Amino acid sequence: MSQANGRLVTTSLLSSDVLDSLVALKGATAVDSDGSGDVTSDTPLDASAIAGLVGLQAGTTNLFGDNGIIQLGAVGQYAQANDDGSSSAFSGAVSQAPSLIGVSTVTPSNVGAPTADSTAEIALGSTTDPVSLDVTLGALAASAQETAAGDQSGQYTLADAGITVGGSVLSPVLASLNTPLQTLLGVASGLGVNVADPISSDGTVTLTLQDLLDAAGVTSINDLPPGTNLLTYVPAAVVTVVTNAVNGVLTTLQNAVSTIPVLGPTVLAPAIATAQAVINPILSGLTGTLEGPLGAAITALAQLAVNVQTHNSDGSFTETALRVGVGPNGSLASVDLANATVGPNAGPVAVPLINPSSAGIAGGVALLGGGAWFLAGLLRRRRLLATAA
Repeated sequence: MSQANGRLVTTSLLSSDVLDSLVALKGATAVDSDGSGDVTSDTPLDASAIAGLVGLQAGTTNLFGDNGIIQLGAVGQYAQANDDGSSSAFSGAVSQAPSLIGVSTVTPSNVGAPTADSTAEIALGSTTDPVSLDVTLGALAASAQETAAGDQSGQYTLADAGITVGGSVLSPVLASLNTPLQTLLGVASGLGVNVADPISSDGTVTLTLQDLLDAAGVTSINDLPPGTNLLTYVPAAVVTVVTNAVNGVLTTLQNAVSTIPVLGPTVLAPAIATAQAVINPILSGLTGTLEGPLGAAITALAQLAVNVQTHNSDGSFTETALRVGVGPNGSLASVDLANATVGPNAGPVAVPLINPSSAGIAGGVALLGGGAWFLAGLLRRRRLLATAA
């Protein structure tokens, strides 16, 4: 007896009546109960599942699709149950299947239209809220395996991530830096030295996955413990990125002083000193003035936990690539993206019994009755962007 399930999406943002209408979201399920042949299921999200996802709402706000907080593209679901009592499962970006499970035939589905070259995009909050987050993921996938001996393990991929951070906590700090910077850059431009302003005009900071790993003090995302909340590292990463960008401009201009006869030392150098008198105290105080408040705002808004590993009460094991939590500690809602479940398996079957084409795996979607009003406020940014477009 062996079994596996690859399920792209599970979420607490469903009422029981909606759940009953989304049977197609059960994913790819494979069950080998009699040892008469390995069972494989390669199941993309079908039309009814996609329609159900796009139609899901929290209040008046779409959860998936072009105007939702979560958009998915080129994703698939796969499961295999083998005669020897082993099983494997996969869900997520189809391009990652060979690296995680050795399967290159997973059929893709699209739900929404994420940013180009992204598997998923997640947007929460607006520029008028304390914090806004726009997350893009180039690759997102998970796999799980159970050997014939009963050993369970999981793997995940999250790559090419980018997080654009904004909101009312961040924008005033950036503005306080931008005022002296723009004055200095104007002086430099008048002397023929053109340097780009490192502060975004829209009051946001964009981070790469490497920025987050640097803040965490690790070299690879696989070095993070299972269940790590990536957003924990955003505040420190923002401080580092802003500090390095501004200091980089100041260094560039300082190096240019000696290249400009007369006006370099007499005009540009004093302008740099004047700007530094304002900028340096702001930069040195960012840990207290920005990192702490930004961290508190992010904690209240959302979490992005990677490599969530769950040993379920029925003996099965689930690997989840990304858990999106809404509210403090995910107390209002959660959405699991790229789930793979294996087991519980009973090893090779000695006497054939029956061979059903498919069977359900124990489990389901947790229910949470609340949080719609919270999501509606978080997602004003997505609706405003969609209207502006």
